[in-house]
Amino acid sequence: MDEGTPVDEKLRETRVRRSVRVETEALLAALVAALVGSGLGLLLFRGSYSPIWQDFGSGWSVGLDASITVGVVGFVVSAVSYGRSLRLPAQAWRRRLQWWKLIVDGAAIATVHAALATLATGTIFFVLQHAFRRLAIGTYVATFALAVSTGLAAYLLYLSVTRLTSVTLWERLLLFMIGGVLLAMATSSDPIWWRYHFSHLGAVGGWPSLIFNATMVITGVLVVTFALYIDRDVRLLRRRTGIGFRWSGPVISALVVALGVSLAGIGLVQVNVSLVLHNLVAGSTALIFAVLLFVSSAALWGMPWSFHVTTLAILAILAADVWLRFQVNYFNLTSFELVAFVILFGWIAILVRFIAALLGAGTAGPDTTPEP
Repeated sequence: MDEGTPVDEKLRETRVRRSVRVETEALLAALVAALVGSGLGLLLFRGSYSPIWQDFGSGWSVGLDASITVGVVGFVVSAVSYGRSLRLPAQAWRRRLQWWKLIVDGAAIATVHAALATLATGTIFFVLQHAFRRLAIGTYVATFALAVSTGLAAYLLYLSVTRLTSVTLWERLLLFMIGGVLLAMATSSDPIWWRYHFSHLGAVGGWPSLIFNATMVITGVLVVTFALYIDRDVRLLRRRTGIGFRWSGPVISALVVALGVSLAGIGLVQVNVSLVLHNLVAGSTALIFAVLLFVSSAALWGMPWSFHVTTLAILAILAADVWLRFQVNYFNLTSFELVAFVILFGWIAILVRFIAALLGAGTAGPDTTPEP
């Protein structure tokens, strides 16, 4: 039986040492975060009984305190993990970024991971409160819950950031946007917001509007940051496979940046601030996406036929969506926006997964080819 060459064995041992070191660092981060959570819990819940969760505006609760603590600690842990991950071979490309791009990238990654942890923590405590109705918990149980939540979130976030790829980052971005929009929908003070359009969620006021607008702005910033990954992957794809052209990476990434700016504009310019400007920003999002579909199909000539067929099909669906809304008036603006957002983010997910597959980092296994 072939035991492998000494070089292969040495590489395997090196990978094992790196993996063990990352796991150890993640455990240390979890321990420190749990201690922070314990200290805050003893301070916040001392001598009192607290509900597991309360609705927004109804007062403090264990779940709300845990969500805020997880968000703050999660951002710090994610930022530290990002900095530590730069020494790993898979993340070495980031070291060649300009310093300001490195800072923006790290801040964006830390933000999306902290936001996801906050949403997940709040959801868990919300469900627990409905499972244990009318239950209030004492100081030590509340402190334990806060410590466990913070420690577990720190451990998972540290590992998640360390193992980040273009595919996993886009998946987390999608989860963040979907979670934020769903939370704004579920807590909106207007039960029939859907009769108008999605942007109505950002104009009704209160926490739901703040959540919706912040979700759109942060999503836009994250999409702009994601352009770094698109540019890197498309350039690497050309070097390794010959697919695309010299201008493919810069052009596609520039369109992704424009898409992110327009998404952020939807949250920054609400309909109750300027309807004309808001509609202009929202309309530009669909236009930029259509251009991105056209350009990507040409810029990535040589991609598998299934990618090009899917791109053309999505472009046809987008055209049908516009026709059904503005010509036939078959459905309202909310339905139009829902279809447009689904196919927009869905197509970008398909794009990054196809590129990952061609680079050898798809579902069949990790990439073992050294980067030129």
